[in-house]
Amino acid sequence: MAARRILNDTELNGGIASGREYWSHCEAALADSRISVAASDPDGRYTWIFNAPVGFPAEVIGKFDGDVLAPESADALARAKREVLESEEPREIELHVLSERGPRWYDVRVRAERRDGRTVGTVSSFIDVTDRKVQEEHLRIVLRELAHRSKNLLAVIQGIARQTAESASSPSQFVSRFNGRIFSLSRAHDVLTDADWRGARIFDLVRSQIALYAENRMASVALEGENGFLRPNAAQYIGLALHELTTNALKYGALSRDDGAIAVRFGQSTAPDFFHFSWREQSGAELREPKVRSFGLMMLTEVVPTSVSGSAELTFGPGGLRYELEIPKAQLVA
Repeated sequence: MAARRILNDTELNGGIASGREYWSHCEAALADSRISVAASDPDGRYTWIFNAPVGFPAEVIGKFDGDVLAPESADALARAKREVLESEEPREIELHVLSERGPRWYDVRVRAERRDGRTVGTVSSFIDVTDRKVQEEHLRIVLRELAHRSKNLLAVIQGIARQTAESASSPSQFVSRFNGRIFSLSRAHDVLTDADWRGARIFDLVRSQIALYAENRMASVALEGENGFLRPNAAQYIGLALHELTTNALKYGALSRDDGAIAVRFGQSTAPDFFHFSWREQSGAELREPKVRSFGLMMLTEVVPTSVSGSAELTFGPGGLRYELEIPKAQLVA
């Protein structure tokens, strides 16, 4: 049988001319498509092929699956053809093919080819589903990452709830403080989501946290230095630190007075491989360090610096509160 032939010319009603027209129509229909069609004789030898799948060699006619495919893929396809010949029932398999352009995946349907009432071999259709497989793998990665983030987030919320409960003097105070910290976490996640969870700009975090409680006081806040791009974990915890600083400034500090001002700065630290974040308030209010270490203070001086592998210093003075945080360069997206 000639290469790339399904039927002999004499077997087509219109003769040779019609046979050539038939092949022309098949070639036109399959050209540049994701569909390939091939036939094999009862021994498994290829007798014709249209639009050979990516990964198949240039010459296929007269060869077996073992000659054109890797052993595992060849065995799977050859086995499907044998089962079709034995049962005359179609078989569907997923075929993995290695090519110079990378791995390819095909949905393959094998059916018996019958002529004059007898089975003369098999016909296999190949549909390229590589894009779908890549998307499925990407989705699996995203779901695994989502599960990981969800577990981390639940651990953070659990810690916030426990520490907030220990420092609250009443159920209503617990609810108020806990809700505020959860809203803060939510705002940080909004900023991360806007950046597809690649990270968050630190000044975006500052704006989002202050706007949650004192949007009308944004003019009193000066943002200076570099707008660094924090990794998701750092963004989450620094967002919580900003919540504590903002709510404290509203109750006791710069945001509680019309003449108050805050300077937020971010940039390279004097220490190698570190960045420095500072929150410095200027107001007429004289602040003294609380005698009782609240969870808010623990968040600023222990939880946040530990979570970002850095260090922090919180000071209270006549000019206002100052918070200094050293952040390793590894916590930023290069």
